[in-house]
Amino acid sequence: MGLWLKCPGCQTKNPLFLEICPECGRSLKDLPAKERVYVVGAVGTLAEKPAPGPAPAVVSAAAAAPPAEAPAKAGKKPRPAKKKKG
Repeated sequence: MGLWLKCPGCQTKNPLFLEICPECGRSLKDLPAKERVYVVGAVGTLAEKPAPGPAPAVVSAAAAAPPAEAPAKAGKKPRPAKKKKG
């Protein structure tokens, strides 16, 4: 089960981390309280329409997440800071 935010434009259920509805492109960020509708549903595809129709656009979690930092090279130790002379 998961908590979803229903898009006020197209009624598509969207995961809470999305800021833009992948179905209609409407911004989900900073919606007024009267336009925020939360629904509880099974975890499945990221965008899910309540009525049958064409398949909704699916955004992978990797595409929506910020890029990860490059891992440190294995076996290398960080250098200690050099001391100033004088």
